[in-house]
Amino acid sequence: MRKILCLLTLVFAAGNLSAQEILPGITVKNFSGKIIISWRNQYPLEVKTINIQRSFDSLKNFSTIGTVLAPQNAENGFVDELPPYNKMYYRLFISFEKGDYIFTESARPVKDVPPPLPLFTQETVVDPFKKADMSRQGLKETKKEPELKTLPETTPGEKEKKTVAGKKTKKGKEPVAKNSKTKKEPLIIAEDPADSEKEDASRYPSRRIYTSRDNNVVISLPNADNRKYSVKFFDENNKFLFELNRVKDTYLIIEKVNFLHAGWFFFEIFENGRMIEKNKFFIPKEGRNS
Repeated sequence: MRKILCLLTLVFAAGNLSAQEILPGITVKNFSGKIIISWRNQYPLEVKTINIQRSFDSLKNFSTIGTVLAPQNAENGFVDELPPYNKMYYRLFISFEKGDYIFTESARPVKDVPPPLPLFTQETVVDPFKKADMSRQGLKETKKEPELKTLPETTPGEKEKKTVAGKKTKKGKEPVAKNSKTKKEPLIIAEDPADSEKEDASRYPSRRIYTSRDNNVVISLPNADNRKYSVKFFDENNKFLFELNRVKDTYLIIEKVNFLHAGWFFFEIFENGRMIEKNKFFIPKEGRNS
């Protein structure tokens, strides 16, 4: 069923993939959240295998995510239905019949924007009977309505005098109007967001980056759509691994294979170039729960 869905997605997007690159060039597009990699094959040699690979880095840590069933086709493609990140790098591994092979240049997906609709003007045709009714309604609205006479307005002070003069106490004395005391509302002191950020930054495990039940790494940034976030990852020896620039998704999952081995890893989260959290997480070995 999943293969059929991939084929239907490729057929649906075929109209937008007419300008496919010729191997070793590839076309990578973001089509409604699915990443479509397509190409045209004009090699004179017989192509034996085409593997699709992806990575967070443009040069290293690539892993194979799929294989083309008919690599000899003149036009071909692959659909990455659930990418962990919408700006990952993709490339192809191509092997030929005599044992030669090449890697294509890595490329990031580009959003596939449909062409704009043609602009046209349409004249509105008015029914003559409706036009006559509209003219009659206009004549009815022009008739003057009788003017309403309004009584002279009294000021709030005069109203208060009248009401006080009309009421008397049991002893015959007129009541004295007292100023109403306004109730004092309790002051609400807002918490400083910097204090909460400091508390989150010193807490383990982190609320922003942690490991899931299947030991993949989860990035949860609730305000990523309107803030400028970036994340750097390091191994247990504080050696730099890779970086995610301009994280715009509020929830991301990074596959554990991108970290190459089990153990402790460190990360730094930046907002507008300012580090807001430095913490760590642990990826256990296969067969062990975190």
